[in-house]
Amino acid sequence: MKTLEQEIQKATSKIEDKKSIIDNEIQNLNSKINIYTKWAWTFVWVGIIVTLFAIIFYISENNETGFGLNLLGDFMAGTVASVWSLAGLFFIYVAFLGQKQQLLNQQLEIMFSQLEVKYTRLELAGQKEEMKEQNATLKQQKFENTFFQLLANHNTIVNSLDLSGSGSQRAIIATGRDCFVVFYSRLNAKLPGGVTLTLNMVINSYLAFFKENVADLGHYFRNLYHIIKFVDTSDIEDKKQYTNFVRAQLSAGELIILFYNCLSEYGFEKFKPLIEKYSLLKNIDDSLIFNLADKDVYEKTAFH
Repeated sequence: MKTLEQEIQKATSKIEDKKSIIDNEIQNLNSKINIYTKWAWTFVWVGIIVTLFAIIFYISENNETGFGLNLLGDFMAGTVASVWSLAGLFFIYVAFLGQKQQLLNQQLEIMFSQLEVKYTRLELAGQKEEMKEQNATLKQQKFENTFFQLLANHNTIVNSLDLSGSGSQRAIIATGRDCFVVFYSRLNAKLPGGVTLTLNMVINSYLAFFKENVADLGHYFRNLYHIIKFVDTSDIEDKKQYTNFVRAQLSAGELIILFYNCLSEYGFEKFKPLIEKYSLLKNIDDSLIFNLADKDVYEKTAFH
């Protein structure tokens, strides 16, 4: 765009300079054409006048002086023909000047046509740029509509969670995000007591815990992974801005369960790299981690 605008400015400046020169040349040509046209017509009228005088002389003398037709013809050929030949040369020269003037006008027309083509290219480039911006805006709007719909669906999934107690009445003991506090307690209850917990111990306990709660957690993690994957595979700018929206929705209980889920076979291969790429564990509560050494399995980017 800028290059094309610069070309147009240079072409406009060049045309203005050239037009000034051509206008001066055309004015000079007009002046010459007027002068030589007048001279040409002058010689034409001189020839006509001489011819009339010769005819009148021929008639008035009535051949008494021997001025016959042969002498009239010789006189006409010697004088009038020469005068009219000179007039013809002036007319030919005037025609030549007119052609030269026409060529100068055509040269100007060509330059203006070239400038018009550049303006057309600039207009088309502007329309193309505008279309790109519109397409980018539409693409952004389409992405955001889908993203926030997915996020709304995720919140619906979380809000629909409910956990029942183990008594005969099986009363609901937690709903929504409060369920993850219960999940954490259930995971903690699976851990072996009285020993230093290794990562393998925790992961084995998590696998057992997950199988017991897969009906709730399976759907939850699949949907959460799909949201992050959707952002990651899109061609929008500033993807982290949108993953930050997701991270802001995650409670401390969700983050700790997500932490161990992505260290297990259920999330290690696909979900864990996205966690690290978009720093989804930035707000995790370290006091909930069973062994802080478990954080070393993640890249540091997962927490920054």
